[in-house]
Amino acid sequence: MTAVPAMAKPAAAVPSQCSVSRNFSIAFSSCLGGAGEHRIICFYTHHIPGVATIIGYGPGKPIGETSGAYCPRDRVTNTFVEVH
Repeated sequence: MTAVPAMAKPAAAVPSQCSVSRNFSIAFSSCLGGAGEHRIICFYTHHIPGVATIIGYGPGKPIGETSGAYCPRDRVTNTFVEVH
């Protein structure tokens, strides 16, 4: 009997060449390569001091389309692109 080596699954393609941009109080994500979906995620502080951090989620979008979410420039603590 001959053993056949197990084949590794190919890595799932994910969006690539992603970037974040802004226009006033909106943050955007866009991805130019790969496959799947992406969305913008923005963490910002509430306008009332001491109130919790707010997380803004953009809609999932395919490659070549833009995801946007409210993200007030003066209160942003983190912004990034989520890919899947």
